[in-house]
Amino acid sequence: MTIEKSRMQKRIRGIKELFSRAWKRRPVFRAGVVIALTLLFMAILGPFIAPYPSEGWGIPPATSRGAQPPSPEHPFGTDAAGRDILSRILIGAGMALFQIAVVVSVSLAIGLLVGSVAAYYGGVMEKILNYFTETFMAFPAIIVALALNSLFGRGLMVVLLSLIITWWSWYARIAYVNARSTREMEYVLLAELSGLPRYRILFRHILPNISTPVIVQAITDTGSVLLEAASINFLGLGLPTDYPDWGVLVQNGFNYIYSYPWISLIPGAFILVAALGLSMLGDSLREEMDPRLRRRWRLWF
Repeated sequence: MTIEKSRMQKRIRGIKELFSRAWKRRPVFRAGVVIALTLLFMAILGPFIAPYPSEGWGIPPATSRGAQPPSPEHPFGTDAAGRDILSRILIGAGMALFQIAVVVSVSLAIGLLVGSVAAYYGGVMEKILNYFTETFMAFPAIIVALALNSLFGRGLMVVLLSLIITWWSWYARIAYVNARSTREMEYVLLAELSGLPRYRILFRHILPNISTPVIVQAITDTGSVLLEAASINFLGLGLPTDYPDWGVLVQNGFNYIYSYPWISLIPGAFILVAALGLSMLGDSLREEMDPRLRRRWRLWF
């Protein structure tokens, strides 16, 4: 237990040092942290600070006022149904963060388990799991969402399932590559010689030592997950039109892009900034973890 505890402390200390180095050396990382914290702040407090909470959840106002341009009363204007766009964006931040958290966490768990099992057990298990991994890597999320939409109709589960189905395989591939080298380490061989069950070796020695690069990649992918989810909802394959989702908000204003451009442009700007900030956060960590990536800009010029 003491050895396991010391290893865990060492891994936690390594992760803290990685974040600390990125914070000190990389202004892009600090900008990403600010954007990510702002998104988290909006997601938690959005329902409480939204000026028109009911309109934010999709309920039209009692008195129809139609689309209005930005004004002191409605800083981001109103949509075609007269709903306050600022309230819709604040409450929609929670929906965006929820989709990111579910897709990334579930995909990460599946990918880590599948990749590590394939690498450690080998044999027929390795071939089967690698076959499924490569198969699912070829599925575009939009096509999967289209198939699920035709089966079950619009809904949150269509968005989540379509992204999880297409996303876990990338983490499985990274976990597989790292687990293949880890299984040859001395402490793994000693654990096998001591008679520990293989599942305990997998969960105690393999998974903890390959999780850091996969988690960093998952952080990098949060911006891409946000864009994919917004795209599915924008195409009308996911959430209904009254949901406070940023992709849905862009879709609601698409038909009025020339007459009322703020309905689509303002939620679209929030999607762009949030995705960019989350991607900068993950890219900075990945560059700090891999010294070869730090010099890639010099190699290009």
